[in-house]
Amino acid sequence: MILSWKTLSVSLQEELVQKRKFFFGDRKAYVAIIFLGDDYSSATYVKHKKSYGTSIGLPVIVFGQNHQAEYDRNQAGKFDDIGIYINQKYDSVWKVMELIRYLNHDDECVGIIIQLPLPEQFEPYKEQLLAAITPQKDLDWLGWVILWLSEIGLVDFIPATPKAVLYLLEQYKLDDFKGKTIAILWQSNIVGKPLAIQCIKRGATVYTCNSSTPSEQIKTIAKMSDYIISSTWKVHLIDDSFVRNDKTQIVVDVGYGHIDGKPVGDVNIETIQDKVASYTPVPGWVGPLTVACIFANVFSLQDYQDVLKPYKL
Repeated sequence: MILSWKTLSVSLQEELVQKRKFFFGDRKAYVAIIFLGDDYSSATYVKHKKSYGTSIGLPVIVFGQNHQAEYDRNQAGKFDDIGIYINQKYDSVWKVMELIRYLNHDDECVGIIIQLPLPEQFEPYKEQLLAAITPQKDLDWLGWVILWLSEIGLVDFIPATPKAVLYLLEQYKLDDFKGKTIAILWQSNIVGKPLAIQCIKRGATVYTCNSSTPSEQIKTIAKMSDYIISSTWKVHLIDDSFVRNDKTQIVVDVGYGHIDGKPVGDVNIETIQDKVASYTPVPGWVGPLTVACIFANVFSLQDYQDVLKPYKL
């Protein structure tokens, strides 16, 4: 069975339109993306976020050194006092920090994302920049405050990509993890680690691997697992040597790349599609559903505003 990401992102859209009305009503509200680089894949991803935000009535405004587009200028005109930040050239860390401080205290800004990866000049300051986002607006769940609060159980906030994976499996009624074994490749802070925690919470036995794990060990773990969830972004890393041939396993591909200009994922679909029970396709990547879950997380954060208020930056 093919597990389609794209159709689920569309089905979420009307639900989020209603949530936007419920939480914000006639209030002006926007999501801020700080996009400092010129990475082509990131630019495409940001474009999708803008489009989806517009579709649910929650505009996205992009701030960045190369991104003073007419769209963002027009959007800025709908809000108070942000024109100067739209037109700013962000060529130093202190300017970015100044922007984050402004967004933290702007009541019309309801979520902040720093688009990763960062350019080389900003990469050494990545953790500092992420930590500067107030937890009340940390949509990517990468600041230390919200990470810590989740660890001790005060909030149950799931980053967008893990949320998309869990939502996908839930919608296909494949989310009963009790007694199941799950292999998760790799261990990033934004996908692998939080996804592993959520699967453990749901009763699964979880094995996580990283780029230092020997290939044969990864294959052994993958073959013994009921679910294989891959987010390595190594094109076609997973082939039929990673799966059993009994049509019982579920393979979720969270990777993305290109071969000869065509989009592909971590999984070589042609080699595994007849050997597993279900799999996700690429194209039809996790991207559209992740974008939907980013906006779903805007409203999840609203539910936690009182809990997060004492930690406001």
